[in-house]
Amino acid sequence: MVEEENSNTLSNGKNLENEKTTDVQKKIEDKVAGDERSLKGEVLSGELSKDRTHMSEHRTRMSEHRTGLSEHRTQLSERRTGMSTTRTGMSYQRTALSYERTLMSWVRTATSMITFGFTIYKFFEEVQKESTEPRFFTPRLVGLLMISFGMLSLLLAQVQHQIAYKKLKKDYPQIQRSLSSLLGALILLFGLLLFFVALFRQ
Repeated sequence: MVEEENSNTLSNGKNLENEKTTDVQKKIEDKVAGDERSLKGEVLSGELSKDRTHMSEHRTRMSEHRTGLSEHRTQLSERRTGMSTTRTGMSYQRTALSYERTLMSWVRTATSMITFGFTIYKFFEEVQKESTEPRFFTPRLVGLLMISFGMLSLLLAQVQHQIAYKKLKKDYPQIQRSLSSLLGALILLFGLLLFFVALFRQ
């Protein structure tokens, strides 16, 4: 709204400038023509000198008016530049938050897979404690696979996040540090701990 009002003011200023120039010049030209018809000699010379002075003053006022319009345009341009810079920064911030949300989704998925794998391992280990039949897909193997899948997915998500965030930080160094990657690293260590517990537990 502010820019539109400023633009309207600028347009009105241009129209006003054109109208003033036309009216004043016409009046001065009519006066000069009238003086040339009715006056002679020194009187005519004096009146023409006054007319030139009026024309010079008019040009000075118009020059000042144009200078004011130029300064106004400069201020509008600086304001637009500032707004553009702000929008660019906000755009980068939104992109960074989008990366954060994506990694957090992967963290939730990986955490579910890791804890689900460990739960399967513990639950079916108790259920089939008395069974002596040899099986290929034992609860221990299934649990280890689930934990491994969870850690692998989180590791790949971390790598993808770091690459994307590094590119973003190169274009916009003011971007804040990623906190979700720290949480992802902690969950990865947690999954590794559960993996070794399930692997070496007899």
